[in-house]
Amino acid sequence: MTSIRPRKPATTHRVRDWLGKLITFWTLIAVVSAIAISVFADLGEDVAQKSTTVFDNTVRAWVISHQNPVVYKIAYALTWIGSPTVMVLLAVAAGVWFYGRQGRSKAGVVIAAPAVGGLLSGVVKVMFGRVRPAGAALLNEKNYSFPSGHATTSAAVVVTLCYVMAREGMISWRMAIAIGGGVPLVVGLTRLYLDVHWTTDVLGGWAVGLFVAAMSAALYEYLRRSAPPGVSSVGATGEN
Repeated sequence: MTSIRPRKPATTHRVRDWLGKLITFWTLIAVVSAIAISVFADLGEDVAQKSTTVFDNTVRAWVISHQNPVVYKIAYALTWIGSPTVMVLLAVAAGVWFYGRQGRSKAGVVIAAPAVGGLLSGVVKVMFGRVRPAGAALLNEKNYSFPSGHATTSAAVVVTLCYVMAREGMISWRMAIAIGGGVPLVVGLTRLYLDVHWTTDVLGGWAVGLFVAAMSAALYEYLRRSAPPGVSSVGATGEN
């Protein structure tokens, strides 16, 4: 006689699956945060001791030797698109959209990213007081150099936005990685091409921006955890 074992409720499987994915996301956030902090700490120490001077000057000389008027204009347009002002507008627009369709908490996470990124960047700039390359004077870039505000804000906003959209199932993770990595990369490279930042400024900006994005993702997961598994806004599992 075949015994009939009671089947586990489907809810149990959903809860276990949800918890497994949540732990994975928290692990990812922790790893990214640790890497960002480590990279920035090393860069900050080297910049403070001026041990990056040879490296920065070497890269700058190579970039300047490859400048041309057409590419310079393109870089200028792209750097404007990635400016803190445009990134703030993007975050606010996305926040308004999320507020109307996805919920107040997601809107707050997205809107907070440029504010936190800009604040951290501004404070660190004053702490280091690093002078910009000579090309900054041509574009009236007068504030301190390390870290790059463009690199910081673009990474903070775009990576945060891509993470939230991927988690909500609005875009695929491949697209999120491509956009989240590609946009800050291009913005940072334009800062080097325009000769308004040293290479280590851009690297530092990416590190700060990535840390802000990781903290934004952590806040998003914290606010989202109370929602029942499978009951959230579009694509709660974020799989695509």
